[in-house]
Amino acid sequence: MKNTNLPKITPPHRQATYDHRSDDCQEALREAFAAFVDHCTAAGWSDDDVAMALIEIADEHFCSLAILADVSASVPVPVARAELAKF
Repeated sequence: MKNTNLPKITPPHRQATYDHRSDDCQEALREAFAAFVDHCTAAGWSDDDVAMALIEIADEHFCSLAILADVSASVPVPVARAELAKF
């Protein structure tokens, strides 16, 4: 299997939240995402396998962000990170 280099991902237009930021992020990730999927399918995984795995991984990541936000709101950040590291 060949070594795949991911394309450069462009940064957001501004650091602060702005209208269509999510759309800009999707566009910035699109080429790298396609290259990553190609890399996975070249390793022998089906498109369906890769899609389902990425959905699960994205869901886990999203949930961990929500947990971190909930914990951070009620506990000082260094303590919250230490507690989350246990999981």
